[in-house]
Amino acid sequence: MSDIDPVEFGKLINAVETLAGEVVSLRAEVKTMKEQMTGARGIAVGLMLAAGGVGAGATHLAERLFK
Repeated sequence: MSDIDPVEFGKLINAVETLAGEVVSLRAEVKTMKEQMTGARGIAVGLMLAAGGVGAGATHLAERLFK
């Protein structure tokens, strides 16, 4: 094994620790974004179902009134 300069080895360890911290941070951000997207998707589906129900109700009411 070749000799490694202690200063360079210290820089390498520092870089790895910094990178590990950034990976943890990015994982947390991705998890948060994933949860937000899942929640938003559920809200969007609920709104579409509600709009469909309101449209169906209005159509049914209009058919009964104008027959």
